[in-house]
Amino acid sequence: MFTHSLFLAAALLCTSFQPATVFDPGAKMLAPVGGPPRIRLATKISGDITKAEWSAIKAIELQGCVPDARITSLTICIMDCTGKDATATGSGGTISTAMRTMIANLPAGTPFTVKVVVMDAKGNVLEVPDANYTWRG
Repeated sequence: MFTHSLFLAAALLCTSFQPATVFDPGAKMLAPVGGPPRIRLATKISGDITKAEWSAIKAIELQGCVPDARITSLTICIMDCTGKDATATGSGGTISTAMRTMIANLPAGTPFTVKVVVMDAKGNVLEVPDANYTWRG
């Protein structure tokens, strides 16, 4: 009984630090509430990104149960026509002009990956899985 109470208290504590989000019925997959940080782009942890969504995004977001997690490094990767990786990198979670242009110039149906390095307030690096999206233009 005591163990169940601890799990319930931990779950409530984690969900109390979640930022308010707007429900988007068109989103294919929403990030799970709580747990370790995950990348969120246009309210999605993966899936299709349209031109309208891409132009509205100012920065990569994190969702999870670590309230002081912050992005220290950001990389957006695509596979170019010759099968080599092409990347655009930056510091923090802000999407640079080079990243915006790189994605906006992709043909529809092209997959891209968002990779981040995340640290907490104590300087600990947190593992965050890469997020895969498909450009729909």
